[in-house]
Amino acid sequence: MSYAKIRLEDYLTTIYRLEEALGIARIKELSSELGVSPATASKVIKKLEEKGLVTREKYHYIKLTDKGRGLAEAIIRKHRIAELFLSKILDFNDYEAHYYAHYFEHLPDTIIERIHRLLEYPSACPHGNPLPGTNYTEKGEFIRLSEASEGSKCTVKRLLGELRDVLKYIVSASIKVNTSLTILSKSSDSIQVSIENTKEVTIPTRIAYYILVKCE
Repeated sequence: MSYAKIRLEDYLTTIYRLEEALGIARIKELSSELGVSPATASKVIKKLEEKGLVTREKYHYIKLTDKGRGLAEAIIRKHRIAELFLSKILDFNDYEAHYYAHYFEHLPDTIIERIHRLLEYPSACPHGNPLPGTNYTEKGEFIRLSEASEGSKCTVKRLLGELRDVLKYIVSASIKVNTSLTILSKSSDSIQVSIENTKEVTIPTRIAYYILVKCE
């Protein structure tokens, strides 16, 4: 597979993750996540648009077409199954599993599906996000950590978007799916939390926005 094709697929999956986390993708977040300039991202988006994989809307918004979403979901499925294998079997942390899963995305479907069978057919990745093509259902009402009230006791359920800087911070703070958090205090730009009643950390609001929790 050519580098150019792999790069186009990187754009599709990143747009997918941004839509999953934010409802829509913008050039600003897309270029930041992929480590390219907004001008470079715009050029690639134009190619994807010509292929009928994305549409561009006002305010630099980008959306996957049905065709683009189908391609993205096939890759995301492989990626998230690989994350589970790397996390559960090889004991990589949440950031490492996400990083190394990229190398599994272009393996034959047969290999990935056998890994899925080995893992007994889970429906969500280590970050709590659904595997396309499975019967994933959310149990209960989830809110963003940034919306939780002071004094709330919450459990982490999903790390939306699996974005690079977000995962790095969350792993460094010892936060993962099913971690218990107590909201100690809030300001406009950060949230002070107690993790499992043993450790206190300050989470920037921009990071907390991507953490879905279930509060008591």
